[in-house]
Amino acid sequence: MTIALSPTPRRALAEELARELAHWRLAAGRLGQLEGVAPIAAWQRLEHYLGVSLQLTLRTAVGRLERQADHLERRLREVETSDDLARVNQELFELRRGYGRVETMVDFYADALATRAAPRIGALLRACDHIATRGMAEVLTPLGRQVPAALSYLDSGLGASILKAGIRLWDGSSDNPVAAIKVVRHNLLRCTSVLHEAGHQVAHMLGWTSELAAALRGRLTTYSSPVAELYAGWTSEIAADAFAFCHTGYASVAALHDVIDGPDATVFQILPGDPHPVSDVRLILGLELCRQCYGRGPWDALGEAWRLRHPLAHAPTDVRSLFQASPQVLPEVADVLLHGRFRAFGGASLTSVIAPARVAPTELLKLERDAGAAAYGSPYWIWNESIRLLALTGYRAAQGAAELRAASAQQEQLMLRLGALRQAA
Repeated sequence: MTIALSPTPRRALAEELARELAHWRLAAGRLGQLEGVAPIAAWQRLEHYLGVSLQLTLRTAVGRLERQADHLERRLREVETSDDLARVNQELFELRRGYGRVETMVDFYADALATRAAPRIGALLRACDHIATRGMAEVLTPLGRQVPAALSYLDSGLGASILKAGIRLWDGSSDNPVAAIKVVRHNLLRCTSVLHEAGHQVAHMLGWTSELAAALRGRLTTYSSPVAELYAGWTSEIAADAFAFCHTGYASVAALHDVIDGPDATVFQILPGDPHPVSDVRLILGLELCRQCYGRGPWDALGEAWRLRHPLAHAPTDVRSLFQASPQVLPEVADVLLHGRFRAFGGASLTSVIAPARVAPTELLKLERDAGAAAYGSPYWIWNESIRLLALTGYRAAQGAAELRAASAQQEQLMLRLGALRQAA
């Protein structure tokens, strides 16, 4: 039964709801003041398309909140019964929850843009944008697919991550307009990880992950169904590792080594449901990719050093057989990754789309000889060969401590120049 309130209590409750609604209406309006989201300099240093699409997404989300508040204001003026007020009260709670979701979205991009405000870091991150975008374009453009804009940002931790373009954001209504790639501080100058994250974006857009999982199941069932299912569960990360490898070769494997290394307890730890392969398997697979594409090389010494530090005898007894079987299983996995044909790539293999031969050590050394000093100073080389130059400095960095210091200095100068070129473009 609907109970009519006397005018005085109803008016008092309606006024209280109106006051609270005004609070959230003003708060939503402040979310839309994008000059408060990030410094003006950070917005100005974004590519035009990137800045426009990001601002449009944020303003649209805030606009929905404001329209919801406007609707509530009209409803509040028309209430006549306690049931009417109860419904308005419930909708006000929904507005508050919506505000929280939009605020989470705004805060994410505010934090990302804030890391790009300092000129030097901003230039390095714009270089990461360029590397990620070109890496995606190499696969997507020939297939007639639009290449997402990349927005790199700096954060702590060991590994990179991505908030993929096109996925639904926290507000439940907006699609992410950019591939937002987290770059970790320790690996900023060995940023093969941005190509790993770009690989996640490409696999998501093309539906490669599910295809690859099915291919691995089919190939590995000869070993056992549990082994096949285990590798199929790791497909998303295996695919991204292969994408980064085809772009940068051994550099991606050496950089990955420094991220996933650790005590035996973590190197051999299998976490149920974790999409990341166990570290030992992941590293040995990377070395197998090198062997299948390049033959013998410095990756063999890395593998020997890895096994000396992490002998199989240190693996838990209940899963040790998995690691002991790796020499038989991983060549099969690598073959599927490199040479399997997938609808995602128009019936082609990954290596026919991104040729890892271009970043073989012999080709990288030839690039170094041909380009000479211009490799790290010429706008042409920096712009067009940024990925292969990253592969070159990453290859050099894997050769020793002194080489790593020198290669990191070269890569930093290259990225600073590339970041400046990208801002001016």
